[in-house]
Amino acid sequence: TLMRSSAASDVYKRQHMKLLVVPNNLEFNRFRDLGVHSFLVGIRDFSTNFKTSLSVDEIRDLCEKYPEEEIFLSFNKNLFNHELPVVESILKELDSLPIAGIFFYDLAILRLAQELHLKIPIVWNQTHLVTNYQTCNYYFREGVSYALLSSEITLEEMLEIKKHTDMKLMATIFGYPIIAHSKRKLLSNYFASIQEEKEERPYEIQESVGHDPYLLREDSTGTTFFYHRFLNGTEPLFALKDANFSYGLVYEDGDEPLMREVIETFQNIIAGKEDKENAVSRMNSLIGSYTGFFYKKTIYKVKKNG
Repeated sequence: TLMRSSAASDVYKRQHMKLLVVPNNLEFNRFRDLGVHSFLVGIRDFSTNFKTSLSVDEIRDLCEKYPEEEIFLSFNKNLFNHELPVVESILKELDSLPIAGIFFYDLAILRLAQELHLKIPIVWNQTHLVTNYQTCNYYFREGVSYALLSSEITLEEMLEIKKHTDMKLMATIFGYPIIAHSKRKLLSNYFASIQEEKEERPYEIQESVGHDPYLLREDSTGTTFFYHRFLNGTEPLFALKDANFSYGLVYEDGDEPLMREVIETFQNIIAGKEDKENAVSRMNSLIGSYTGFFYKKTIYKVKKNG
């Protein structure tokens, strides 16, 4: 069994909130001088929206290569019955590795974790459903360690959840917000219908009414829609840090110089080295001022006829 070094463990215990990066590639050393030691990667055939999805053998190699890093894994796709034996086998193998946590979407992962008595912490990650403290408390009693809160609730609601649960919480603070996922191969179907070849790259579309830009990516699990503006969680991060959230999730959606500046600013905020007004102004200039639903409630109204 691989063990994390005691020196790294001491660092993690001393620090409160940390950044959890979803990287474009597996060269974690490029983040070392920025003080980032926590990463989230996918599991091959069982993850959606990941640029790095690995087999169990590759995950084992990654743990050996980076023994001082926290490595989280994501099972964030809906599972079919015929896949459950494979998933169970994977979970058994992973439990012998120093994995920091497993993100789950399908509740079959929770049930298997309970039946197998997994030692690995698990993370409730049902995107739009992670919205209240009562459900957090229910899953906490079921043995779930963390929750990644929905990006469709406000900062005020996130802080209210934190006050009423003992579950460790995470919040997304940077990246292209995920709008929807379809198991359909929408890009492949479209290009087949117009008899053109689909390139292996993201595609941008524009919504016809508001003219907002959206990014589409297709992989083996289907098609994902992203809002093609960076989520800027700079100002909310000050409050999340003060509330002692466990992790701020950062997607590596920009080029390397931009990501270095974003991560360095976020790390300085967590360390108490940034003035809020200056940090917000600088980051607004760098990545735009879109703050998603941090300060905007999600309200659905029934349209009246006539």
